Amino acid sequence: MKIILASASPRRKELLEKAGLNISVKPSKITEGPNTCTSVEHYCLSLALSKAENIASTQGNAIIIAADTIVVLNNKIFGKPKNIRDAQAILSALNGTKHFVFTAIAVINTKENRKIVDIEKSTIFTRKLSSPQILMLSKKNHDKAGAYAIQEKSDMFIRRIEGDFYNVVGLPINNLRKILLEFNIKMGTLKQRH
Repeated sequence: MKIILASASPRRKELLEKAGLNISVKPSKITEGPNTCTSVEHYCLSLALSKAENIASTQGNAIIIAADTIVVLNNKIFGKPKNIRDAQAILSALNGTKHFVFTAIAVINTKENRKIVDIEKSTIFTRKLSSPQILMLSKKNHDKAGAYAIQEKSDMFIRRIEGDFYNVVGLPINNLRKILLEFNIKMGTLKQRH
């Protein structure tokens, strides 16, 4: 049974391959609209499931893996920045804060029409950066929720995280492993980083 990642994220693809999965990539065509859900968790879960269902509808015998990552501060969702100015605004809002990263996972077995969704939450503590530092950082991470990249050693924004490191990267590997076992698919472990 083929395994399809419904995401264009190179980081998610790399994590799955490092965990020993042989995957193909078919990015979902779902566009993220405004949040009309009752909670940020429900919004994140519904997006991940929509992405998985979008690809599952075209596949007859496959496991579809989709994910959605959002950054949340005071119940406000920060997604991927639209441009450098937007990245500056996001980083300024998150500067020197404690905020949260949610990643929802949706896995669909198209042969059995079985769906499993789950969500992981991590707490992020950021350093207080100067305006020139924020400007420099805003030019780097346009394709990442919250406009920062915890996996990059040169990214000075993150002071500390509580929770799954890979959740903040965009794919909580331990959570995904448990879900895939429900479909009798085994994957390797990745060492947690902090």
